[in-house]
Amino acid sequence: MRITVRFHPSVAPPADLEPFPGARLARLVESEWAPVEGEIHCILTGDADLEDLNRQFRGIDAPTDVLAFPYDPETAGGSLGDVFVSLPRAEAQAAERGEPVVREVIRLFVHGILHLAGRDHETPESERAMLATQEEWVARLVR
Repeated sequence: MRITVRFHPSVAPPADLEPFPGARLARLVESEWAPVEGEIHCILTGDADLEDLNRQFRGIDAPTDVLAFPYDPETAGGSLGDVFVSLPRAEAQAAERGEPVVREVIRLFVHGILHLAGRDHETPESERAMLATQEEWVARLVR
């Protein structure tokens, strides 16, 4: 099994996000996912892009922090999905938490990737499990 995580910033990423921990994130994904090969694309962008995507795919006319779009790698050329993160939302949430922006950006990418892997937070139990995994991954990725 081999997963590749590719980083595509359309806005200037925070300096401490360079280099993006794609290889380490891919190893964590491989531990979560059923045996599969493919690529995950992590796109760091602005509020306008997330608002457009949110409106188009969820019918919500507002920006959001993270959106995940899973694909079938058999029909999508090996792509497992895209995860879009809004840097302005990450900056605001990091300030609210009193944490570095890079930690929140990684948290949001991890959150989206967990959705690609089939995790959700529709029930209190699934939310607790997903958030526990999310925070474990964040702790392993951000030092």
